[in-house]
Parts: sequence; C-alpha cells; structure tokens
Amino acid sequence: MAGTVPSVTTTSSSLAALRANPLTLETVPFRPLPPHSALGLSAFYISLLTIMCGFLGATLINTTVDGALGYATNEIGPKWQQRMPVRITRWQTLLAKWAMSLVIPPILTGLLLLVAIGILNMDASHIALLWVFLSFGAVVIAMGTLVLFAAFGNLGQLVAMLLFVYLALASSGGTIPLQALPGVLRFTANFEPLRQILDGTRSILYFSASGPAGLTRGFLLTGVGLVLWLILGVAVTT
Repeated sequence: MAGTVPSVTTTSSSLAALRANPLTLETVPFRPLPPHSALGLSAFYISLLTIMCGFLGATLINTTVDGALGYATNEIGPKWQQRMPVRITRWQTLLAKWAMSLVIPPILTGLLLLVAIGILNMDASHIALLWVFLSFGAVVIAMGTLVLFAAFGNLGQLVAMLLFVYLALASSGGTIPLQALPGVLRFTANFEPLRQILDGTRSILYFSASGPAGLTRGFLLTGVGLVLWLILGVAVTT
C-alpha cells in the first residue's frame, strides 16, 4: 500500500495544477515556412532578380543587335568599330530583338535558380514550374524594356529602370504589406510587374503552386502585360 501513495500524490498535484490553470495558450505558425526561405523573403529576392534578368538581358540584346546592324558602335578597350548600317526597318529590328528575348532571359533565369537552389540551398518545390513562370516574367520585362528602347532611344533604359525597378520595388508589397503603403503605391501595385511575379513565386514556393494563392493572378496579369507591350511595340515602330 505504501508504494501507491506517490502516484496518488502526483495525481492530486496534477489535478490541482490543472484546476489553477485550466487553459494553456501556445503560439505556433499557421503554415510554417521552410527552413531555407530567408524568413519568407526568398520569393521577393527571386522575383526581384527575375526582373533584373529581363532588364539586363534586354539591355544586352539592344546593344548587341544595334552594333551588329551598324546603328551603334562596338567599343572594347582602345578599339572602336562601327559596321555599315543594314537596310532594315525599325519594326524588323524590334522583331529581331524580341526573338532574342525569348532565349536569353530564360537562360539567365535558369542560372539564377541554379545558384539559388543548387549552391545556396534555397528551399523550392515545383522547380520546373518555377523556372517556367520566372522565365515568362523575365521575357515580358525584356520585351517591355526593348519597346522603351525603341520609343525613347537610350533614354528608354532610364525609363525602364524607373518603371520596372524603382517603382516596382516601392509598390511590390514584398517587404511592406500593401495595406501599409501610400494610396499611390497601392494603385500602381495593381499593374506593376514585380507584384504579379512575386504573387506567383510565393504560391509556388510556399503554397504548393496553388492557383488561388497567387499563381493564376501572376500568369494572367503578366500575360496581359505581354499583350500590351506587343501592341505598344507595333505602334511605336510602324
């Protein structure tokens, strides 16, 4: 009988503690993020670098094609060269640049993911879908940048940087919730490409590529941007 006393005492103390604190509150994440997600900012970083892949790819394409067609100089160190201009229309030139933008930005995006996932060990599921979506976004940015080059010349690079980088950063909602942004930035967030790419990337990385989580919106609005840039490109070159 003596051996049963401790268990009775322990049970009595446990019941007393339960009566004193009947509820225990514990805060846990609703959907925990993967361990290598930069505290939820990996989607923002990848989306921003995707914008840069499209912008820098377009700048490289514009300079290379203009130099090859004789409408810009090729300068390397002390060497300076300019070819004889080729008889080609502005529309044909833009079409050639657009064709190259279908190849170079996806390559740059693939290298980006290779470094982020293969070397830096970023957590990413649905890697093939992620590459397709980011490549699509980078191609649209590249084509838009080339249209701005066609419309404004070298000044188009500055316009593209203001539109696709600076304004997009401020209105993307990547680091500050959209609800905390000024009214003007909340308005521009509706059509700025970085926010659309960010929504789709978040869906792929954190929500199993769910369409309602942002992937459908990302594909749809990025596609609308592509159509608008195609129309504008035809208008300014013909």
